[in-house]
Amino acid sequence: MSTANVLRYSALGLGVFFGFKTDLGNKKTASQKAADDAFQAKLKLVEEARAEYGKLHKPSAATQTKEVNLEDPNLDFGAVILQAVDSLGSN
Repeated sequence: MSTANVLRYSALGLGVFFGFKTDLGNKKTASQKAADDAFQAKLKLVEEARAEYGKLHKPSAATQTKEVNLEDPNLDFGAVILQAVDSLGSN
């Protein structure tokens, strides 16, 4: 009778141990999946925000830059510098 009780309680102890181990593993997996889902939701929101920002702030058309001939004696250096600054500001 004693051997049967030892086997019975040993099986019960092993079952409880493996049950806890499995439960902890399942909880860890579920928490990792929840964290991944939250991260993916944030990434989706960021992509939507980028798309909306792109719609609202469309890049301006390329500014018309005329060729600058530095050998021209009638060259207005002030206008050339202002044009260069404006082209940098639009980017």
